[in-house]
Amino acid sequence: MRANLYDYLNETLKMAETTGVLLVSISKDGQPNVMTIGWLLLGRSYHGNPIAVVAIRPARYTFKLLDEVEEFVIAVPTPELKEKVAFCGSKSGSDADKFKETGLTPITSIHVRPPSIKECTVNIECKIYNKVRPPHHILTPEHRRAPVSEQHTIYFAKVLGTYKYE
Repeated sequence: MRANLYDYLNETLKMAETTGVLLVSISKDGQPNVMTIGWLLLGRSYHGNPIAVVAIRPARYTFKLLDEVEEFVIAVPTPELKEKVAFCGSKSGSDADKFKETGLTPITSIHVRPPSIKECTVNIECKIYNKVRPPHHILTPEHRRAPVSEQHTIYFAKVLGTYKYE
């Protein structure tokens, strides 16, 4: 069921701050991956669609996948999924099938190739329109002190749809 992103904005940001939210990506060969993120921005765009902004380091498997397929889903878990979210943040998708390991259910997304997650409160489907690679001054001074090869790339994406599944 289509949902309004702004109805879930506070819940999404609270989960990102406390437990983390899930970012789902997919390889060009169709293998999905789930990563836990604790930082994101969501807001209005001057083009009429909301935007999502996430930051991923090159060492993460998700970084490679976002270069292959420039789409992702932000899946907002319930507090009951805390252990599964922690697992997705502690294992690399290059070493584990996190959907299989956690029992999370991938479901076909409406607008993007990466799947949504059935058990999550809401799924936000996003298409990347810009990547800002380091060196840049978007990150905090603390993050900018890391070698450039370890600094986050900032991904700006148009929100194509927000969905709630029963």
